[in-house]
Amino acid sequence: MTGRPRLLVIDDNRELADNLVELFEERGFAVEVVPSAAAGLEIARSRGFDLAFVDVNLPETSGHELVPALRSACPYGEVLLMTGHASIDSAIAAVRVGAFQYVVKPFNVGELVATVDRALSQVQLRAEREALSRQLGESERRYRDVVDSTGVLVFALDGDARVVMANRRACDTVGVPSEELVGADFFIRCIAAESRASARTRVDAVLRGQGAIEFDASLVAKSGLRAVRWHGTPASGGSPKSAALVYLTGVDVTERLELERRAAESEALAHMGTLAAGLAHEIRNPLNAAGLQLHLLGRAVDRLPDGDDRSPLKARVEIVASELKRLEHLLGDFLELARPRPIAREPVDLVALLERVLSLHEPIASARGITVERRFAQATARGDRERLEQVFHNLVVNALEASAEHGVIEVSVEREEGPTPTVLAAVRDDGRGIPEATLARIYEPFFTTKPAGTGLGLTIVRQIVQRHGGAVLIDSAEAKGTRVAVRLPAFAT
Repeated sequence: MTGRPRLLVIDDNRELADNLVELFEERGFAVEVVPSAAAGLEIARSRGFDLAFVDVNLPETSGHELVPALRSACPYGEVLLMTGHASIDSAIAAVRVGAFQYVVKPFNVGELVATVDRALSQVQLRAEREALSRQLGESERRYRDVVDSTGVLVFALDGDARVVMANRRACDTVGVPSEELVGADFFIRCIAAESRASARTRVDAVLRGQGAIEFDASLVAKSGLRAVRWHGTPASGGSPKSAALVYLTGVDVTERLELERRAAESEALAHMGTLAAGLAHEIRNPLNAAGLQLHLLGRAVDRLPDGDDRSPLKARVEIVASELKRLEHLLGDFLELARPRPIAREPVDLVALLERVLSLHEPIASARGITVERRFAQATARGDRERLEQVFHNLVVNALEASAEHGVIEVSVEREEGPTPTVLAAVRDDGRGIPEATLARIYEPFFTTKPAGTGLGLTIVRQIVQRHGGAVLIDSAEAKGTRVAVRLPAFAT
């Protein structure tokens, strides 16, 4: 981002737009105002923007529907939605469509300026990251012909795609000595089955003289599948088939892709946390008032004359009370992600903790004919008792929901010895399992397959466990059930 930051205001309320112009032109912004989504989108596509203020209620469309188009037209800018009526549903919708923040009218100037500063910092960081990425790409292109490099995988293939040469890094990664690798079919021995067809097509193109190519294909390594970005270069196009005709240089990008995924996830959580912190106070006050009035209503129903049928009224009171509790739970989940409390570091008897958790859920399991089996070895973790109880409540509830009637749930605890002792607590069900596509998204905030789910349960579980210095391990297969294990630091006695 160079020069004055560009601010685009899309709002048909001219008075409000003029106030924003006055406020931000004084702060060095170049401000453009348009009254419609179409005009705003045209500017975004032609000139771009750094920040965009978008009214939720536009004449021809909604601000929520416009956000993805603006982000597509100008991927490095940030969008702030403006509304006069905040709600938890609209806040969630704003996060889902990619808005940076949800700004409630009338504005508090200090808070608005602080929000804009945060958004502008995000834009600047994104621009710097893109510039660095371009520089890295240029550097990689300059050095991609360096074959014998310790930092990359290098294979030389003949016309039949058999390995003629592999450098030390390649052999170490695959876990096969050079003499065994040479002569093997590269695609069968080194490339994952799902990537073979496309990789072979790309290499064949080089063999036919179509020049250098790049492609992604998973490598079968000794440590498992690795994501590799390959560069193929013709080495000696006029040589016989037995000669080395193609050099393949591969860069392992597994960690890089994982970091990018985690960075995107962290950014989404940060946005959601900002929204939650801003709305929590406004939501909690009416929620508490509603709960109090509902309690008074329930007492009034109890005082009705004995001849009146109170059951319908009592049922309605209980339904509303249940929904209020669900809203309180959702609000608690938001705040847990937005402002997590410090983690205690005290000894936690996991067996006793799990017995307490199971005692709360076993009546439900018993009613459905579900057997709960225990595999407990004494183990003491170092952590926060209350937060860990929240973790295992989530996991046991998930297991119960996944299990069919008369199924079996196994809960286990064991201590793992080693240089740094750990404890492993796991919950296993024999339910329907998790599809592979769902498993890849299971920690995404708001992603859920449950009709009434919030999509925050496992996100919070992983956050709590990671803040303990632990890890969540999920092993699942369709029709075979799911095992979720939590590894935590052991308490040093």
